[in-house]
Amino acid sequence: MHKPSASLADALLCPPPKFGQVEPSVFRAAFPRSESLAHLRLLGLRTTLNLSRELPAQDVLAWFEAQGVRVAHLGIAVWTHPSVAPISAELVNAALSAVLDREQHPLLLLSASGTHEVGTIVGCLRRLQQWSLSGAIDEYRSFAAPTPRLSCEQFIE
Repeated sequence: MHKPSASLADALLCPPPKFGQVEPSVFRAAFPRSESLAHLRLLGLRTTLNLSRELPAQDVLAWFEAQGVRVAHLGIAVWTHPSVAPISAELVNAALSAVLDREQHPLLLLSASGTHEVGTIVGCLRRLQQWSLSGAIDEYRSFAAPTPRLSCEQFIE
């Protein structure tokens, strides 16, 4: 079997897990790994919103800094205690304010899994955009499968 050359391998793009385009300059994903950074470079990101209480890997954070991408750790700011629910009005309001501010675009919504926190923010955005509840929930479930959370769906509602 022929092994691709280093230059060919470098040219292959690997998006982060759970990657998707929400709007023309708004994207979503789970925490990227180093092999996803070439793909992210193409997005020309200005802002990344971390919705998790965890941090992305140090090499990814260093890459964001080197690229001049502002990283806002919203999840860490609102999850001040283990008993605090992962989805709160404070987190959703802060994230939606950033998403709706075109000065922060192109923007990437991140969480450790790219599933529930990101999905709830996107679902709430869809409701602001006058999507039907069933359409917003269907999109959430498509990223959350096989483990959607009723609490996230209720928050979107």
